[in-house]
Amino acid sequence: MLLKLIAITLVSPALLLTACSHPEPLQTTTVAPAAASAVPITDQTVIAETVGRATVGSDPLAWANPSTGSAGVIEQVRPGTNSPDGCRDFVTSKQSLEGVTRFNGVACPADGSWKINGSSGLF
Repeated sequence: MLLKLIAITLVSPALLLTACSHPEPLQTTTVAPAAASAVPITDQTVIAETVGRATVGSDPLAWANPSTGSAGVIEQVRPGTNSPDGCRDFVTSKQSLEGVTRFNGVACPADGSWKINGSSGLF
């Protein structure tokens, strides 16, 4: 009886492996390569475009950048005082992983979009 039990124990794992094997080759589908990800949008770009869309003297306007996770509120948008025509002075907050900060800046129209002029301390 003991001999029979040992024989079953030794043969059983082989039977289990045989039962689990798949004799035909596995077929897989072709997966298209992932498209190259677009360059993430910077906070500076989001803020500049938000200032450009705002009405001068408007109420506070929220902005958010899903690429970086930063967000804030543009508190003031005024006509630019020491800048070329069409520029706007602004004050914004920025909430990010580094904390909450507040910045003064100047955004100007350039080539069909808006850009922040000079170093506003945002970046």
